[in-house]
Amino acid sequence: MFTHLFDTSAVLHYYLPERAKTKRLKLRVTYLIEQRTVYRKATLLIPSFCIAEVFNTFGRLHFRPGVNDEPLTKEAYDICLSRFRDDINWQKTLYSYDLSPNHIIAVDEIIPVEHRLAVKRDSSHLSTLDILVIAMACELAYLGDPEKVYLITCDHRMKEVFEALKNTNESDLKRLKVDRVIGYPNGKRWVPPHVLFLNDAKTNDFPQVDRQAKLNVH
Repeated sequence: MFTHLFDTSAVLHYYLPERAKTKRLKLRVTYLIEQRTVYRKATLLIPSFCIAEVFNTFGRLHFRPGVNDEPLTKEAYDICLSRFRDDINWQKTLYSYDLSPNHIIAVDEIIPVEHRLAVKRDSSHLSTLDILVIAMACELAYLGDPEKVYLITCDHRMKEVFEALKNTNESDLKRLKVDRVIGYPNGKRWVPPHVLFLNDAKTNDFPQVDRQAKLNVH
């Protein structure tokens, strides 16, 4: 059984109207969601605060779209709201994953990597909520099988930070951090799972659950 944690940037493509430039992204998200709805081989999670972000994004695209946004018509807005509400109601499709004290503590582990080790020229920085999403994904990997946990995102910065977390030596990570009264756990407590960056993911990057479940990302 796979565990997929969706951030806002990824889950939006499942609900917004299909457009030519985002058609492939919608197909990729649909493939992952069908691993639960059709094959019952995955658990689909969404951080509880991302649920609020999704609602807010729908509203912004309808009531106050930016110059580069594709606005939502009244009909499209109502459809997006109806489908999303149905999927989160009683966790029918997406299970609301709540914030815990462990996730707050883990932020301490991620911030030095985000600001010092994953810095690239002209690179943006993650918001506090984005860092919490990473913490939640790491907690899921620690609790279960890291090889079967995936963070699903369309945020390239999220991918950069995950790569830095995975590739940085543990002693280098410790050197960046300030000692805390809570101490440091034995072993690697926050384990980065797979991150699936939907924008440029290849077919082999996706978890495979059934021979009949075909995905063509090209």
